[in-house]
Amino acid sequence: MRCMASVVQKLAVKQAQRLRAPLSAVVQLIADQVARAQSRLRPSDVQRKAVGDFVTAIDVRSEKRLRRELLRLLPEAGFLGEESDATAIDSDWLWIVDPIDGTSNFSRGLPHFAVSVALLFRGQPVLAAIHCAPDGGLFTAVHGIGCWRNNRRITAPAGRFDDGAIVGCQWFRGQAKMGFLPELQSQGARIRTLGSTVTQLADVVMGRLDGNVQQQGRLWDFAAAGLVAVEAGVKFTDWQGKAVFPVKNLQVEHTATIAATPAVHRKIVKLLRPYAG
Repeated sequence: MRCMASVVQKLAVKQAQRLRAPLSAVVQLIADQVARAQSRLRPSDVQRKAVGDFVTAIDVRSEKRLRRELLRLLPEAGFLGEESDATAIDSDWLWIVDPIDGTSNFSRGLPHFAVSVALLFRGQPVLAAIHCAPDGGLFTAVHGIGCWRNNRRITAPAGRFDDGAIVGCQWFRGQAKMGFLPELQSQGARIRTLGSTVTQLADVVMGRLDGNVQQQGRLWDFAAAGLVAVEAGVKFTDWQGKAVFPVKNLQVEHTATIAATPAVHRKIVKLLRPYAG
């Protein structure tokens, strides 16, 4: 049985490798459209979904386009996106989409937002493509094969956790219990909240951040960027140090995560384990 599962997984990775180039083209296309649309955004294009949660007409249009293009690439896959109803999420193959991660930034003209697509096979992300607006980087990853930025293979730098460290962080809005923040700062690390999970994880991969700590995050926030991070040599776990992938329950509303290279990750987990839910 184990041998059969291994064969199936290898076939899934081969499929992911075949789809990497066409997926990259789709994500770049959507990213270009989103970037052009930001300068034309009107106040009436922005709607409130919930407290502190917004959507724009561009999010909705982009997700519709992504659904069409992705299901053309792999018709047998299900689809789970932030802005529309899910379909066939119990399929072996599942597309996970966030058309604009960092919508609040996007809607206010700020630069930190991203387009994010992951392909899961039985809960394991096997293919990812993210486009990060701040530096125009198109990141792709294939499970067990590697990570690329603009088609150049990359590995995350070692990072640090001292008075020179910079750590990305996001928490629940209105959260009063934030004792973990002084813990993160206890070694002198400086905290940055940039408003986009995807771009913050990409910043860890590029060494702009030494780690990223999130109290919250939905699957479409981290499925693609998490795989990019892992394939670049970053540890991506919950606050107890347990691997996030494969995803065992697609219905979990939020997952608390830590992303950092191994030596930094060990230190952060030790500090935050008492705060793990």
